[in-house]
Amino acid sequence: MSFFIPVDALEVIVNLYHQYSAREGKDDFLSQKDLREFLQCQAPIFLEACVSGTGQALFRETDKNKDKKLSFEEFTKILAKLAYDTHCISHNLDRCHPGKD
Repeated sequence: MSFFIPVDALEVIVNLYHQYSAREGKDDFLSQKDLREFLQCQAPIFLEACVSGTGQALFRETDKNKDKKLSFEEFTKILAKLAYDTHCISHNLDRCHPGKD
């Protein structure tokens, strides 16, 4: 059995990133404020359960090059956490702790 991600799903991810990173003539990066708005609008359940405060720690953890903005590649790390959390919910597992299942 083989599985694949439809191209449409990947385009949705890219478009979502651009929805928050390219607003108001911005430079195709997410600021901490952009990330917070993304999580509040697109992943409120994850935000409530897995991110403390305003998400500063998640932003710092994800901003590997410490330039105070998230590239698309860095953003994909957050998507992985969101996918993991969704997977845990689907199996009624403890959430927010990658690698524990």
